[in-house]
Amino acid sequence: MLFKIKLLSSLFFLIHLNLFSQSEENKYIDQNGFYKINIISKKDTISFLTTNTDKKTKKPTILFLQGSLAKPIIFHDSTGASVTAFPFEIEEYLKKFNFIIIARHGIPLVGSYEKDSEGFYNKKGEIPIEFIKNDNLKYRTFQAKSVLNYLYKQKWVQKNSIFVIGHSEGYRVAAKLSENNRKIAKLVCMSANPFNRIAEYVLKSRIETLSISSDSLLQKEIEQDIRSFKSIPQNIEEYKNDYEVYNKMSYNSVLSFESLLQFKNPILVTYGTEDIGSLNNDLLPFLLRKNNLQMFVYPDLDHNYNKKEVDKNGNKLEDTYHWDSVFKDIQNWLLKN
Repeated sequence: MLFKIKLLSSLFFLIHLNLFSQSEENKYIDQNGFYKINIISKKDTISFLTTNTDKKTKKPTILFLQGSLAKPIIFHDSTGASVTAFPFEIEEYLKKFNFIIIARHGIPLVGSYEKDSEGFYNKKGEIPIEFIKNDNLKYRTFQAKSVLNYLYKQKWVQKNSIFVIGHSEGYRVAAKLSENNRKIAKLVCMSANPFNRIAEYVLKSRIETLSISSDSLLQKEIEQDIRSFKSIPQNIEEYKNDYEVYNKMSYNSVLSFESLLQFKNPILVTYGTEDIGSLNNDLLPFLLRKNNLQMFVYPDLDHNYNKKEVDKNGNKLEDTYHWDSVFKDIQNWLLKN
């Protein structure tokens, strides 16, 4: 009898803790003007947030695909204030668009700004294994496709105006998602290169060789990077249980421009000229040879559209943030024609 009482007490505690956690999560989701939708299957649950509050009004819809890192979507501080992982302000665009953002698998939707803004760790100080197992191009593309298919069936979504924007790692996910995909009206790829991660390493090393007296060591690194690309097997599924190896292979076995070749609708590529890893986008007009490609290139801006500033004496000042002006250009392009 005593065992049953202890068991019931434990169950009550766990249920109470879970309800408290859900209540806290809902509080911050509501605070930021979102609500959560779960796509549930036998093997998986995909969670995403949407800004849509009026199911009777059809609007163009933006699916924003984040970059890497195991981060929550909403961050709160000790005062109870909170912000979202959107790198640009969305409030002024809510009458024009629905905004959609997908949770990273195994990572809470809501986290602490102090603890989790650089990445979420569990109580053991570890990145959750469920995130690590699914931190690959195949799963992220599956997630995005599932959400896209869900959106396409909703009455509050304009079917001819579903836009996908991918930033950094999200560039690669967006490109893969776009392959022969007629549900995407326009595609925006931001701040990555049209090849793969290994190509970024090669370009960075090659640029570095221009500023040193002897580049033999860097040349060896470049050759090793190229060998590692060539050694990726055609079928990487045999490595699926070695998560770290599989995840790396998933992003390096695919060349993003080959995916973009299979997309027939308008494509916009944006990047800053201070983002070395993105500079190979200059080759896209030669790689695609398509009239559906437009490029917005931002001089002096980095990977996250920051600009280094100095005063008249050359002293460093705080970087200026230009994500909002970049997104304004993007939304104008999305609504054009």
